[in-house]
Amino acid sequence: MNLIRAWQGIVNVNRKRLQKVNYVQLDALLSIKGLQSWKNPYTTEDAHQKFLETYPKIFIKEKAILPGIPERRTKGLHSCELGKGTVGAKRSHNISIYLNAIKKCKTRAGSPEFIEKLNILIKILRKIPIRRSPEEHEIVYKTMKVITGISDQLSDAELKQLSKTVIREYWLKGSTVDASQEFYTVLRGSFRPLTKYYKRTIAGDFVSASAESGGSAKVPQSKPQTLFGIGSCFGTLEPLPPKMHHNVLTIVTEENCEFLKISSTDYLRVKEEVAKRGKIAKEELIHACANYRHWPTVFLFQLAAQLKWRKFPADHVLMKEGELSEYVGFIKSGICNAYQIIPALVKRPLGKMMKHMKQVLIGRLHPGDSFGEVSVLHQTPSTCTLKAGTPVELGIIDAADIHGLDPEILMLFEQTIQPSFENVTFDDLKFKYIKKETQKEWEHTKDIILKDALFYNGICPGVGKWKHKHLISNWREKKNQEDAHISTYR
Repeated sequence: MNLIRAWQGIVNVNRKRLQKVNYVQLDALLSIKGLQSWKNPYTTEDAHQKFLETYPKIFIKEKAILPGIPERRTKGLHSCELGKGTVGAKRSHNISIYLNAIKKCKTRAGSPEFIEKLNILIKILRKIPIRRSPEEHEIVYKTMKVITGISDQLSDAELKQLSKTVIREYWLKGSTVDASQEFYTVLRGSFRPLTKYYKRTIAGDFVSASAESGGSAKVPQSKPQTLFGIGSCFGTLEPLPPKMHHNVLTIVTEENCEFLKISSTDYLRVKEEVAKRGKIAKEELIHACANYRHWPTVFLFQLAAQLKWRKFPADHVLMKEGELSEYVGFIKSGICNAYQIIPALVKRPLGKMMKHMKQVLIGRLHPGDSFGEVSVLHQTPSTCTLKAGTPVELGIIDAADIHGLDPEILMLFEQTIQPSFENVTFDDLKFKYIKKETQKEWEHTKDIILKDALFYNGICPGVGKWKHKHLISNWREKKNQEDAHISTYR
């Protein structure tokens, strides 16, 4: 009886295995001519190759079924932003994308956070600019940065200075506002354009109501024009030419409205002041560099006109060794580290020595230094790698702009520029590398000796009785307890 059950089990196993065999391929395998048999003592080469190709095909491989991935949750907090645009389409796993989407959802027009900021702004703007405190000026500046219609057109310096001059205007329902000389932002209420265009950008483009709709107000079917609500902007920062009619940018208020007003006169004044300060800062930066202190002022002005401001984070590679520099840089703030690569022997486990390329620090560049002139002018690869040791701000002039300067300026470059770190020799690099590695090895050895000595004496820092609070904090706690005891006694 036990033998019958065992035989039935073997048959069931074989049936399961037989279900995974492709019998068509098995018949093709058996019909191969030239295989070894009782008639043919040897297998031919062609038959052998066909057998190797056909044999794996007789076994059916089951497709692996992976566990299902749950669908993205679309209901809940901030789902309005997470399901739209590129975030929902790309299905990225980068959490910073979703955090930025949540921030935008909080600051978009119509959100409770945005309306709360505007209510605080309205209270501040009820004061005249001269009576506002520095903290209130800062709140106005930060709130204006959130309003995209303003921040998209103004630089940070212009925005910061204009935030100290903006005022509030109140208009009753049904009022007609001519915005050909001012720029307005809706803080409360809504409006409807009366003309084809309602806004003009700094670039000179007119925006029509049909091309762009904004705000939180809904469009009623009884009115042909779009309603614009809280956070919407209209008007122009640059005044319209005198030839244009004053009714080019005209709106009507649909309810009692409060506007933030930026005067075109104030904008032009601020724009001129910021441009003047920027020009002076560029000239002072170039003049502070040692190679340019004796340049004629006329040529410094031409260089300053080509200068652009750029900011780079720490460890950003500004210039690579063996490659052409893309620009000439003038350091305004921060520190840059210069490295050169040398071959060095590195000790591996089991005492094996291997040759590796190592970067050696050869010097630093500080504010008032420049780099890249030799590589750009002579079209020669850079002799060192330059990295930002700290966050740096540079004034840069692109290589194409340098070659487009007057011949007199290019001659001045040839006469005054000097390669950076030209006195560093290969022996100096070897000495610096050996000194650095020796110091590192000594620090490691010292640390091991100190730990062994403490362990030998049964001292475990930070554990048990060797765990102590800072002496100053203990002294302060003790003093506070004594003062409390004295006051209670009195």
